[in-house]
Amino acid sequence: MDPTTYTEYSQTGNGVENGRLRISVATPNIGHGPLTVMTTTTFVCGTDTFYGTSPGTCPNGDAPKQLINQRVFSKKGKTMSYYDRPAGTMTYHPTHQHMHVDDWGIYTLRIATLDPNPLNWPIVGTGAKLAFCLMDLSTCTAEFGNCVNDKNDTLVNTDFPNYGLGGGQYTCSPVVQGISSGFVDYYDQTLDGMWINIPPGTCNGDYWIVTQIDPYNYFDEENENNNIVATPITLKKQTPFGTGGIIANLGAQTICNGGTTTLQANLGTTYLWSNGATTQTIVVSASGTYMVTVDGFCGVTTSPPYTVSMITPAVPTAQNSYFIAPASTTVSATGTGKIDWYDASSGGNFLGTGNVFTTGVLNNTTTFYAENIETQIGLTAYAPPSANTIGGGANHTDQTRFLTFDAYKDFMLQSVKVYATGAGNRLIELRDGSGGILDTVTAMVPSGESRITLNFQVAKGSNYQLGVGSTPNFFRNNSGVQFPYNVSGMLDITSSSAGASYYYFFYDWEVKENDIVCNSSRVPATAFNSTTGITNNINSVVWNTYPNPASGYLTVELPSLPENSKLELIDVTGKKVWEQNIGSTNKSSIISIDVTKMSAGTYSLKIENEKISERKILIIE
Repeated sequence: MDPTTYTEYSQTGNGVENGRLRISVATPNIGHGPLTVMTTTTFVCGTDTFYGTSPGTCPNGDAPKQLINQRVFSKKGKTMSYYDRPAGTMTYHPTHQHMHVDDWGIYTLRIATLDPNPLNWPIVGTGAKLAFCLMDLSTCTAEFGNCVNDKNDTLVNTDFPNYGLGGGQYTCSPVVQGISSGFVDYYDQTLDGMWINIPPGTCNGDYWIVTQIDPYNYFDEENENNNIVATPITLKKQTPFGTGGIIANLGAQTICNGGTTTLQANLGTTYLWSNGATTQTIVVSASGTYMVTVDGFCGVTTSPPYTVSMITPAVPTAQNSYFIAPASTTVSATGTGKIDWYDASSGGNFLGTGNVFTTGVLNNTTTFYAENIETQIGLTAYAPPSANTIGGGANHTDQTRFLTFDAYKDFMLQSVKVYATGAGNRLIELRDGSGGILDTVTAMVPSGESRITLNFQVAKGSNYQLGVGSTPNFFRNNSGVQFPYNVSGMLDITSSSAGASYYYFFYDWEVKENDIVCNSSRVPATAFNSTTGITNNINSVVWNTYPNPASGYLTVELPSLPENSKLELIDVTGKKVWEQNIGSTNKSSIISIDVTKMSAGTYSLKIENEKISERKILIIE
């Protein structure tokens, strides 16, 4: 890394640069021979390999990776020889319009410890320039200070016995790239990917930038132990969160019974949690309040209590049923929420939803399982500005403009308000920090003020972009803008693509926390086949097969029955015309059935309890 060229950005007011530490990195070749990279005619798209000719683009739209070789030279006497060895891949870079060698550099912002290996120091932030065009941009003399050997000696051109070996003319060729002996490749901080992300809450103070070149050892080198450089740096533009921001929740603040969430403290040197843990992160599986004391660049700071809540759905109450096979029947369950049905006590197949579940045709006694689903509906909120009246502005037609925002938890961006000049279709895009499209909506927008439904699912993250993919013809403010605009604990609208003085297009963001859905344990509900393995008790009934002419009653003598038995008289259409419940255990009794209002015909008398469900045909003349 060039120690004199870096730019630190604060967390707000800088658009896409919020929280970035831009750095310039130089890669010198201080060896005896050139670093030479040769392309092959083998191309890769994921797990697919193409030989001879590039496929143009991969199925996912990315450029294919081209396998490369490193050409290693050696000299014996006056004879120069070489051999080629695999050294990773190259990829076409659409912005620079030339090939870049992949996986070249990783940059980290760290806190130094007594460990002599910088790669073991705690990481504050990470960045990666995973693709470089390897070329001879300068020499060790011109880039004074970038060429240092293991003895910490600064080298210049005359220190290289083979200075210039390689020709000193390597460029961003699609065929050959490299760095000659005594030459330097240089990537300026203004270029794509040349930054480290500084996490919100990082304190000002002294840190180290640790630069790794060829981190995966794709290249064979004269010295493999000089690819790591640690450079001191002092951050001056960071404003840490107050004590309320010491704990970051990497999961959800409300969890389901049996679930977990992860709490993380701001980076420090020591940690002490209220549950006794001494690590930066803890996994929480119980409801309660948690606190942490952190010793770091912000001093010794203790957080206020952070509450984790737990939802424990009540186990439902299930009801068995009885049937005579083959037949369909119903089982039922009640609970405090929605009831879902399955064919196993855990896992298994989902069968349906509702308090009553109708089975298919059953031939045997079958058990089903019900679980109670409780849902905590996520809160809905609106992010300012609520309208375009915050300051001056005008209609805008530049589709490259956008707003940037950070998401502190997963949420749904449901809708936004716009002010259109003329009706027509508009393409709205949600993008990541690099401009990659995550989701889109094409909406027919009327002229004037209206609300566009988006329903973009946003994951916790930073530097999102909300923009347009077609000519906007939307109003934007160019005065009165005061970033950030936020919904506390959910998101910050941090800036715009044109800086903190402009607010583009989208007002009154409607955002909704994701619902939290929790499941109870399952309970069985059994459909009993009453003809399988059950004594046909109804055959022991003593029947008087005629009505008593004087009373108009039919009398039935019953055997001993368990409590909570039920008697029903059912006509040929399936209609229940009489019933009687037996509350306590019946030793045997005579039951009288009023048949004065019944027509002559065939009926069935049904006896049902927790063990049997039997019928007996009864004829009334």
